[in-house]
Amino acid sequence: MTVTALMPVRTYHPDYLRESVDSLLAQTSPDWRLLGILDRIGRGGLEAVLGKRLDDPRIELIANQGRKLAGAFNTGMRQAQSEFVAILLGDDMWEPNAVKVLLDNIGVHPEVDFFHSARRVVKEDGEPISPVFPSRLSVTLEDFGPDSPVKHLLCWRREKALSFGGMDERLNSVGPDDFDFPWCMAEHGATFAHVPECLYVYRDHRSFSRLTTHLPLSVHIREIRRIHRKHGLDKAVTEHFLEEAREKYLRQCIYRSRIDRWVKERLRVGRTTAWRETYW
Repeated sequence: MTVTALMPVRTYHPDYLRESVDSLLAQTSPDWRLLGILDRIGRGGLEAVLGKRLDDPRIELIANQGRKLAGAFNTGMRQAQSEFVAILLGDDMWEPNAVKVLLDNIGVHPEVDFFHSARRVVKEDGEPISPVFPSRLSVTLEDFGPDSPVKHLLCWRREKALSFGGMDERLNSVGPDDFDFPWCMAEHGATFAHVPECLYVYRDHRSFSRLTTHLPLSVHIREIRRIHRKHGLDKAVTEHFLEEAREKYLRQCIYRSRIDRWVKERLRVGRTTAWRETYW
């Protein structure tokens, strides 16, 4: 049995990408595969960055056949040969025991369709800046709402996801993978199980473009509303969530709107540094 890591690659920081791939090469279990799904970038530059890592037969680069981030994951799910697939973003890392722990849990819980683990956060240089955030003990459809009850590491049964078309390619870059998709899995009867071990290392960096900071606030708000509306959430609940989010994680957005981004990038005026959440 193996687990396939799906890694969409559109823009990337060379050092972060190498460290992300190295976190797989350092796994205590060899039973993994990596699909790098290239979205509007050429192979040449990526091959130069990763070098001899690509000599490992478990690593494969393929082209995105779908739309945006959701399409990349769907392309990876269709291409993967393993029963279970998981997310590894190109600026994050898996803990060295991630594959072993996932496969152990899959073996012990054959009825489960979706596993989610504890996680921790590091800065640009890998310095820890958070405690370990535990995974939620029990998750059912009723637990989904303004925010997702499951966080990375996300690992799911590929066939179950593809049975309803996988991730929603109508959505844009906010939450099609870690918010809307688990919710859809729950709506289609998926069984969830938490993994208490910390398996995912999220890099909260400021030295390179990332969706949380560089996608305009207006886009985040619009897409959150779309996902809430899709799943039938009350409008008042959505607006209350957004009001709180503006004072929390959405403070990271550097740009208020696409026009604001254009002005700051072209004229180099206004705030271009991002607020960082205090995790401790």
